[in-house]
Amino acid sequence: MTGKGFASLVARRGLIAVFLFSGAAAAEGTISGLVSVAGGAGTSLQGTIIRIQELGREASADRDGRYQFSGVPAGSYKLSAQYLGANEVVESITVADKADTAKDFVLGDASVKLKQVLVVGQLAGQAGALNRQRAADNIKTVVDFDAINQYPDQNVAESLQRLPGLSVARDQGEGRFVVIRGLDPALNAATVNGVRVGAPQNDTRAVNLDVIATDLLEGLEVTKTLTPDLDGDGIGGNIEIKTATAFDRGNSFSLRTEGSYNDQREIISPRLAATATRLLSLAGKNDFGVSGGVSYFRRRFGSDNIETAGFPFLEAPDGSEVPGLEEGEQRDYTITRERLSTTLNFDWRPSTDNQYYLRTLYSSFEDDEVQQTTLYGFDQGEVSALDDNGGQFLGAEVQKEASARIETQRIFTAALGAKHNFGPWHLDYVAAQSVSNEKNPNSQTNLFVGEGFDLGYSLNSRRKPLLFGLDDSVLNADNYALDEIEFESTKTEERETSFALNLKRDLSFGGYPGHVQVGGKARIRKKTNEGELSLYDGFGDDDVLLSAYANNGIRYPLGNFGPGVDTGRLRSFFNAGRDGFEVDAAESAIGSRGGDYRIDEDIYAGYALAAVDIDALRVLGGVRVEHTDYQALGTQVTIDEVDGDGDPSFAPFTGERQYTDVLPSLHFRYRFSKRLLGRLAYTRALARPGYEDAAPRLSVEVTEDDGEIERVAEAGNPDLKPLRAQNVDLAFEYYPGGVGVISAGAFYKRIKNFIVIADVAGSPGFEAFDEVFQAVNGNTAEVYGLELGYTQSLRFLPSPFDGLLVSANATFVDSQARVPFRDEKTSLPRQSDRVGNLALGYEKYGFSARISATYRSAYLDSFEELDDPRFDRSAASNLQLDFTTSYQLTDYARVYVNLINLNDQPFYAYLGSKRYNSQYEEYGFTGELGIKLNF
Repeated sequence: MTGKGFASLVARRGLIAVFLFSGAAAAEGTISGLVSVAGGAGTSLQGTIIRIQELGREASADRDGRYQFSGVPAGSYKLSAQYLGANEVVESITVADKADTAKDFVLGDASVKLKQVLVVGQLAGQAGALNRQRAADNIKTVVDFDAINQYPDQNVAESLQRLPGLSVARDQGEGRFVVIRGLDPALNAATVNGVRVGAPQNDTRAVNLDVIATDLLEGLEVTKTLTPDLDGDGIGGNIEIKTATAFDRGNSFSLRTEGSYNDQREIISPRLAATATRLLSLAGKNDFGVSGGVSYFRRRFGSDNIETAGFPFLEAPDGSEVPGLEEGEQRDYTITRERLSTTLNFDWRPSTDNQYYLRTLYSSFEDDEVQQTTLYGFDQGEVSALDDNGGQFLGAEVQKEASARIETQRIFTAALGAKHNFGPWHLDYVAAQSVSNEKNPNSQTNLFVGEGFDLGYSLNSRRKPLLFGLDDSVLNADNYALDEIEFESTKTEERETSFALNLKRDLSFGGYPGHVQVGGKARIRKKTNEGELSLYDGFGDDDVLLSAYANNGIRYPLGNFGPGVDTGRLRSFFNAGRDGFEVDAAESAIGSRGGDYRIDEDIYAGYALAAVDIDALRVLGGVRVEHTDYQALGTQVTIDEVDGDGDPSFAPFTGERQYTDVLPSLHFRYRFSKRLLGRLAYTRALARPGYEDAAPRLSVEVTEDDGEIERVAEAGNPDLKPLRAQNVDLAFEYYPGGVGVISAGAFYKRIKNFIVIADVAGSPGFEAFDEVFQAVNGNTAEVYGLELGYTQSLRFLPSPFDGLLVSANATFVDSQARVPFRDEKTSLPRQSDRVGNLALGYEKYGFSARISATYRSAYLDSFEELDDPRFDRSAASNLQLDFTTSYQLTDYARVYVNLINLNDQPFYAYLGSKRYNSQYEEYGFTGELGIKLNF
């Protein structure tokens, strides 16, 4: 069946189901209205619980603050509105048969300057998030606009790291990918205003959330149990990024200016952000909204690290076998990072039943990076001394490498849609596009090599091995000659166009209110990767010495770095003489063509769901069906020194696959009392294989040595099956009063077709090969865990302690997976057993302060040797402390100070045992001083 035929079938059957159920709709009256803030210029209160006390029915206010009850019997009722952080409001209302009755609620005291919130600052952030979380049909965690601004987080990923069950994978000390419940970030879905976001990088589906700044956001939502109306490819969960609209904030203007200082480089960096929202009157009062914002941050910082290639057993001079270092690297990074984010949103609401909107976001993330590396090649020399604390080697090699690149990642999303209400019918539709790309033009890597050095290393500090020369010759730039220059440009782009339609019908099931809903979605996606490489390895008859291009000003606190490379002067040398340099044609061709691919992936989905309220129980169930049509074109590279001339040959390599997934889900929410909620969910989800794993690429090398023919290969696998998961979640939430919640939840995931890299030599298609590395589907992985959370405003304490706030959460996770190359089970990569957050805040008299800690226990990072766990790379536990404080100067101005990574927490990874360094990296702490203006 074609994708279009599948979509048509789902749509026809779904519409039939809606019309069959529609006859059950009650003919009684309707209650609807708007919940807003007193004196808040039209600002709505999403998540407010509206309850008909006599009937025990409840509804929640949506993002626009609107609520609705259908099928209400004629009569008089008490209607209550409950919002955490505000006093409950109760109103009387009379409903006539077959009539629409309007009842708006205004919460708060208009005589108090409360602006857009009933409570301010830290408390406002907690209140907004908890109200939305409490009202949800499924299990989700929310970060509100106010909470985002209460932490010193640089980007979306860092804002999410403080939620239960979430942690981040960092790059250069800054959060980049979000890990949900210990699962690989590639198993998560990310959306901006409902628009699916692609991955800028070429090798993963994980979305780089450090690209998007936090200044322009209205909120973040992490959905951990998917409902049928959401995309099904989110085993970890779905991360929704919402930007602000004028109907969220009313008429507002905010400005933020800041200076940021990084002690690693002792440089001050500027930051500026501004947002504005405006309600206008076109056909009616305040029926048109415009919202726009821009955020710019130019951050200059750096890091220093030391890395090793492992500690295999080496033979000491006395003949014993000792774990020894074959290769070690000193690395120094200097980075200028520019992040530019903009939003522009338009909303037109000519009536309460009709809405039209355009949402756009553009974000650019540019790293201008210079990486200096000194590589100690101990294995190129002769062992003269070796024990468990260090070693010495004679006649070894040292490489000086420097790369300069400007890498830019961009994300753009646009959604044009509408929502309509026709009595009990609700229709919404949207056309959207997202573009994510990464460009790395004209990067240059320069390699100088020196030989015959006497070298050593010391392990007195196991985390930070000390690399050194036995004499000063290793520090002499005249002893290094230019060996090669690599000049490369790459571009990766993912583009998705989507169309979605949802139709909902309010009705009654045997006297119990509910609704049915159907919908369909088409996602047309294209992913491309292109590269162009020129490798130069000849620069004339005379050696080009490092002394002519040395950089002697490298600050490196982890040892004596010696001379580096002046990348600016060497680029001038390269540009001037490039035409006369010798090119390695074979390696250049492989680098230019071997990694290119194009993937077309079309996804057609349809779903049907129904929800019903049976007294205190809400049940939501349904099924989503997704059909995937995958086609890809890549390259096969062959180097055959036996039957060929040894030069690389290229041929197109194609792959295609079609599959259909049926994804049922069932959600229960039970209200034990006004304060206690219980939730239970069973869901199914999938995750499509990563681009690099599934791309049609094949690299084959055939060599001969003393009559022995060896065939090795590295291959992608277009035949990979998607990961498929069954999920069970149980959660309880207790709201003790005020702004607070105590929560506990357990979850279980059973994941089939887990993907790993394995040696498949001898398998069909590779029978004559000695070694073939390829991504394959493994067996089954299991993940189970417990999430605990506590958030509370301590307003019940006597003054001045009534300004205290506490927020804490802890997640305990375990996993087991079987992989083809090992007998014993292993944990999932990047899964920490323990993740925790603690924040202590104080807010009173215009003063606000908060100290926060984020903790992540050690985790398996990667399999370095497929069949030997002694060489598994793991990351050590990480505890980072941040502090923020601010003071309200006037009604409109607040000055603040942020201290990030206050405890100067480094990153440490090890191989097998903590005794054996894989990577140690220091980032220093960052201080920020700024002022925020809000009007």
